[in-house]
Amino acid sequence: MKLPTQNMIELPHAVVGAVIAYKVGNPALALPLSFLSHFALDLLPHWNPHLNREMKLYGRITDRTRRIIIMDVILSLIAGGYIAYLAHPDIKREIIILLGAFAGVLPDVAEAPFFFFKSKNNFLKRLISFQSKIQFDVPLVPGVISQILLLAAAYWWIAG
Repeated sequence: MKLPTQNMIELPHAVVGAVIAYKVGNPALALPLSFLSHFALDLLPHWNPHLNREMKLYGRITDRTRRIIIMDVILSLIAGGYIAYLAHPDIKREIIILLGAFAGVLPDVAEAPFFFFKSKNNFLKRLISFQSKIQFDVPLVPGVISQILLLAAAYWWIAG
């Protein structure tokens, strides 16, 4: 089975998931839409670290990629928290927005045991195989630009 080489960084997934939850409001609709947005975003051109390639070459994820992942997670938490804060003082809505951000990154979070703990169960292999088939990976500069434009569009949508 061919395994993937990459996933979009988490920040756009978290932001779009949170914005969907912010705009939709109803968790019964917002959370599934936030989750499904993950797969739609993976169809867009993007850049990201190549986890599977590093696993094959080095048997582990490199320190550089770990730093990218840590920064990505921190920025995702800040962005999701900021979008949730926009709903303040409505605590219920803030929680729904945070859950939307999490739903947006959930497919990649589910892959973490494969890459970080070398768990090779069949569910993870199928998930990773599916995600690898829908990735639209491009070089660094156009990939980062496309993700910045996506983030700008998401924040524009929330402001409108």
